[in-house]
Amino acid sequence: MSGSKQRMKAVIILPTYNERENIVDILTKLTRVTRTISDFSFVFLVADDASPDGTAQAVEDYKKDRNDIVIVSGKKEGLGKAILRGMIYAVEVLHADIVAQIDADLSHDPEALPKFFEKITKGYDFVVGSRYIPGGSIPDNWGIHRKIYSVIGNAIVRFGLGQTGVHDWTGGYRAYHKKYVELLREKVKPYSGYVFQIAFLHNAISSGARVAEVPIHFTDRRFGHSKIAPSEYIRNVLLYVAKERVASVIHGQLGKFFVVGAIGFVINTIALELLVGTGAHPVAGSAIGAELAIISNFFLNNAWTFGHKKIAKGSMFAKFFQFNGTSLGALFIQSGTVFVGTLLFGLGAYRLSYILGIGLGLIWNYTMYSKVIWK
Repeated sequence: MSGSKQRMKAVIILPTYNERENIVDILTKLTRVTRTISDFSFVFLVADDASPDGTAQAVEDYKKDRNDIVIVSGKKEGLGKAILRGMIYAVEVLHADIVAQIDADLSHDPEALPKFFEKITKGYDFVVGSRYIPGGSIPDNWGIHRKIYSVIGNAIVRFGLGQTGVHDWTGGYRAYHKKYVELLREKVKPYSGYVFQIAFLHNAISSGARVAEVPIHFTDRRFGHSKIAPSEYIRNVLLYVAKERVASVIHGQLGKFFVVGAIGFVINTIALELLVGTGAHPVAGSAIGAELAIISNFFLNNAWTFGHKKIAKGSMFAKFFQFNGTSLGALFIQSGTVFVGTLLFGLGAYRLSYILGIGLGLIWNYTMYSKVIWK
């Protein structure tokens, strides 16, 4: 039995639409470069959108009897659909271990490909070719408007999604493990165009992918024309980022915190109104209501908001005591706001003062809960 190491199978997807003048050149370069990469066997998968210029026939004429070049054709539905079609074919039919993507128009230099597979070999799950890190670049001859669209589009994604560690979100030069295709294929199905690239990388990161970047020099295509529509590109990027941010608030940790806080608000308010109605001073009613809300918040946050970091039963009492201690800050903020409000504007201002105190207390509480109690 041979002791040689089993090579992983990598499938490189080349999405094409009217790339007859470029496809043979890029396949020739990829063939030469991949022969220098050890530990991997390679198949080149052309995902063609029924190009009317004869791209598919050019591939057939070039490949002849080679079994490491495959064409999978489909109707023209845009870049994202072509890549997804290639991904699924690569994993399900060609049994790829690693899937890679490269533009077929020679904008991406095949000579950079070995660096991607070095990162994969080092244990990274997802490798991104980046124009915006040291060593990378965009074409000098791009017009100022195209440079602005490119830089702004990526900045919107980086800062809008809070994922500043990745610098290039829309580029199509990538390599990743097959599990992300299997895991995310249905989730990214609704997306098309360059937003598909953003959605796939974003969801891979959310699924725990370790991401590395490789600097690349992006060059303008020699033949044909760019298929990007700048205004549509920016609009779609903005829509994706806005939708994801809203979803993260509603379904994420912060959204759960606000729901728990709303329940605490109801408990606090009922206690306040009942106590003031029986003759208690609003400051006392606010303080007692706040403590009842604290008790509710502790158990709901532990079970739900921070359920992935749930406190062990043996530490429950100590953590509850600590929780009360950190919540005293919110209690003082809330009661102090009511005190100052009623002192300055009379007892009739207690409701507005109370609401303001609640808002300030929420900011304090979320910071302390996430950084101290459930750190």
